[in-house]
Amino acid sequence: MPPARDGIFEDILYYKPTLYEVIARYQAFYAAEGPGHVCTFVGLPYLGEEPLETMPLTAIDWEGERGFEDYLDLSMRNMARIWRAAREVADDGIPSAYLNIGIGEYSAYVAGEVVFGEDTSWATPVIGTWEDLDRLELRADNPWVQLLERAMRYLSAWCRPVGIPIVRGYYSPLDLARALRGDAFFTDLYDAPEEVHRLMEFCTRATIWLIERLQAIIGEWYGGQVAGAWLPRGTVCMSEDTACLLSPALYATFARPYTQAVIDHFGYGQVHTHSLGLHVIPEISALRNLLGIQIAEDPNTPRAFDRLDWLLPRCHGVPLTVSCTLEELRAALPDLSQRTNIILCPSVETLEQGQEAVALVRRYSRI
Repeated sequence: MPPARDGIFEDILYYKPTLYEVIARYQAFYAAEGPGHVCTFVGLPYLGEEPLETMPLTAIDWEGERGFEDYLDLSMRNMARIWRAAREVADDGIPSAYLNIGIGEYSAYVAGEVVFGEDTSWATPVIGTWEDLDRLELRADNPWVQLLERAMRYLSAWCRPVGIPIVRGYYSPLDLARALRGDAFFTDLYDAPEEVHRLMEFCTRATIWLIERLQAIIGEWYGGQVAGAWLPRGTVCMSEDTACLLSPALYATFARPYTQAVIDHFGYGQVHTHSLGLHVIPEISALRNLLGIQIAEDPNTPRAFDRLDWLLPRCHGVPLTVSCTLEELRAALPDLSQRTNIILCPSVETLEQGQEAVALVRRYSRI
């Protein structure tokens, strides 16, 4: 059954009047020769007059005929309000819809129970002994595979008529392996390296299997993929959060070959990781056909923006996406725009500050 839009959804060009300029800017960004190409996502708090609706994940009626769809409808209403409130800030973000039920389903599509908190989820490890690995199967009738496909079809019914892309990220093989095995994975790297490689091979196959199933539903958007940013056709977005807890050498041995295999299968890759893992980002950047690394900030760790002088010479020219303040943007952009290609994400408090941030980036960027 198609969703009840209640007249709240507009065409994407209402929320993003500069959509095609943004896409052209990203096309130039990925084709850039030499430094000086800067894009921006502005971090703006919700300033809309209508309050956002809330529903804890623990309140979703999973057994009801429309309980899950009711949650998706609520999520989409909130997204529309957020896009509407920020439409006057013409940054390089593209309004995109996504499923937000935590990270549990990122591995439960293989096996495991999903445990829900109010605002996130996680999955129970399923590999207690290495014999358990041999019993894992990729099954189309897995309830979480069916729920993911149901969600993507429903979001498509919401979004495709009005041109709003659907975003889906994935665990890298490394993140999937850690989720399936649990924290024992970290001692396995030393105690059972051959079994770890076997697990990584399975997780590579599983990642490709799920991406192919969901991408067949999501499809392409505007001649490529969209994940907030526009990306060339065949780009897969993966998290490498577990990499933050590895040494560079361990990542290069046990993780990068398998993330590379996923990228090679589809064409291009984009990676999300965290500032806790700044030490391993140079190894991640050695992936071939990697279009960018998005670095989320963790508390009590060095900020990526503060370590750019160390990171930039070590990242093989792969563009980074990093957060900053408006004051830091003002101070650093004249020099930074001469040295690298980068996506900057300044946090602001008002629409006027957001507009100032965009104007600064446009002033100093070559695109």
